[in-house]
Amino acid sequence: MKKRIAVLGSGFSSFSAACYLAKEGYDVTMFEKNESIGGRASQFKAEGFTFDMGPSWYWMPDVFERFFNDFGHSVADFYELEKLNPAYSVFFSDGSSIDIADNLEDIFNTFETEEKGSSKALQEFIADSKSNYDVAVKDLVYRPGISPLELVTPKTVAKLGQFFSNVSREVRKKVTNPKLVSILEFPVLFLGAKPSKTPAFYNFMNYADFGLGTWQPKGGMHQVILGMEKLAKSLGVSIVVNSPISKINTKNNKVTGITCNGQELKFDTVLSGADYHHTETLLEEHQKQYSESYWNKKTFAPSSLLFYVGFDKKLKK
Repeated sequence: MKKRIAVLGSGFSSFSAACYLAKEGYDVTMFEKNESIGGRASQFKAEGFTFDMGPSWYWMPDVFERFFNDFGHSVADFYELEKLNPAYSVFFSDGSSIDIADNLEDIFNTFETEEKGSSKALQEFIADSKSNYDVAVKDLVYRPGISPLELVTPKTVAKLGQFFSNVSREVRKKVTNPKLVSILEFPVLFLGAKPSKTPAFYNFMNYADFGLGTWQPKGGMHQVILGMEKLAKSLGVSIVVNSPISKINTKNNKVTGITCNGQELKFDTVLSGADYHHTETLLEEHQKQYSESYWNKKTFAPSSLLFYVGFDKKLKK
């Protein structure tokens, strides 16, 4: 008899986990508290308008391609990608703006125009960030995360010094123009931390930006979720919505299932794609890894207040 696994949430991580588990032969059911799937990548429709509620930047296309490749597919089987040019524009307080092109040569020229000699420095910076990208994104993130020792490899040891410096400091070694500094510091904000508090190793985000470019799935970011849903269903994954989980049930400190909409459901394993803190609220006090006082002392990654505004006519620019 197949082992039954409950996956909580329906965002990127939940879908990814569900697909891999189903591929391995498990009986997988996903539970989503909202009426539609997607987690932070949900879609909002109102009065004829459609909005992506969360992600708006499609970076690291190789990661998505690798995911679908693992199941004998490609991204193109599920949605169409368009590379944006310019990738984006950066606007400054003095009213000026700088366009970031879709290729490194044009980006180098843009930097050189703003600050003489900066293009060569940027080339060195991007070469270093690509090296870090190859180590971090193509290798380390695919390790199981069982032990911190997984992060200790000959390649990471060679880059040890970068963990004692920060992105902000390293950027200023390459360029002095405040606008260029802002542009190079910008990508690590996606990690939820200030450049001055982010180890220099994480400059691999700059390669994800300049080296790989900014893409857009036609039809919006939610198309990625719909693609993952289609794949999951083809693998036999069951998906139920309007199903908030109020408790992860245990007996003798072993999972027995979940409580959903007041009903106890039996499962052999429960895997949560929800926030760590929220997931722990579903457990008994003695089963939590961290106390509420621990979480109260933590500074969470910054978020933003979003307004979804639709216009029924074209606006200038």
